[in-house]
Amino acid sequence: MACEGCWNKHTWSFDKKNLFLVDELFDEISNTSGIDGVTFTGGEPFIQAKNLMQLAYRIKSELNLTLQIFTGFELKELNKRYQKELLLLADIVVAGRFDSSKPNNNQRVYQFANEKWQFNNTDVEVEIDGQGEAILTGYPTDKLINNIREAIK
Repeated sequence: MACEGCWNKHTWSFDKKNLFLVDELFDEISNTSGIDGVTFTGGEPFIQAKNLMQLAYRIKSELNLTLQIFTGFELKELNKRYQKELLLLADIVVAGRFDSSKPNNNQRVYQFANEKWQFNNTDVEVEIDGQGEAILTGYPTDKLINNIREAIK
């Protein structure tokens, strides 16, 4: 998708760097305490729909966790078999090309049958790795972005 303003540009490459089996990822998730759900984000999750569908099925059926997916695709573009199956497992899908000039309203939020969890577009997850790189998931405000930039300098 290569959306301008994306915070996860390091995930865009199709070079094989860190490959994991579905079972390995599932074990990592199942051994993580205190979580209510899992978020698939990009790069672009629906490019890997077959494997993520298998992982999502186990997350939902064995762990009963919520599943949120951020995608640059519009829902109508997700018409391949595994993409459709992955959509059926999601509780929340945030879909559409990211536009940094209007980050809070250019993507559509779809909530499916699960009433267990409500999407809140003010929630932001921030992960800072050992090299000081920040990974943001959600809709950070300009103030939060600037504060993170200052903190990791």
